[in-house]
Amino acid sequence: MDKLIKQRVDDLLIKRDFETLIVLCERNRSAWQEVRYRLYSLDERLRWAAIEATAKLMEQWWKSGKEEKVRNHIRTLFWSMTDESGGIGWSAPQAVAEIIATIPEIIDPYGSMMIAHTIDEPPLINGCLWAIGRLGRLIAGPIDSFQEQILAVFQIDEAETLGLLSRAMGEAGFYPAIPYLKKISSRTEPVRVYITGHFLVKPLSGWVEEALSKLITTY
Repeated sequence: MDKLIKQRVDDLLIKRDFETLIVLCERNRSAWQEVRYRLYSLDERLRWAAIEATAKLMEQWWKSGKEEKVRNHIRTLFWSMTDESGGIGWSAPQAVAEIIATIPEIIDPYGSMMIAHTIDEPPLINGCLWAIGRLGRLIAGPIDSFQEQILAVFQIDEAETLGLLSRAMGEAGFYPAIPYLKKISSRTEPVRVYITGHFLVKPLSGWVEEALSKLITTY
């Protein structure tokens, strides 16, 4: 039975059939457990689909009055980011952000908490930056408290990190980043970013240009 459930969950994630998957998770606790396991899958298709499926299930719980159940799961995601968990919650920042995006009223306190748990943790920085980009203007208030740490990320000479950071700055409207973005605007390394079911590849300069266009036109 377990093998059948695992395969069914994988099939639905690959197809991005979230509606059917949520029904299955509500009926079968093992299916929900398999979705949670897929948050750490090495298969990117499964991992990203699991992040979105988790958020959609949390949204359904929230709307049906199970707010504390949602908060408990978010606490579990935060715990997975700590040393005490015995591992590292690779996809936890992304999952928290996706949940907030579907339930915007929980931006306070979880937006600030997500940044606080990840911005100074090297294994989680890219997840944090993706999360900021996903939340966009919704997280504009919380990131003000982390200006120094966020701008310090520009010192990391990794194209993927800088691409995610550039996108995050543009989406969140983080104006202090403008001079830092201009300094890396000529770099052409390809950067791949996951956006709602697809991977988009652009040169780093392309991500910077997009961010600057959003920031400068509203500055």
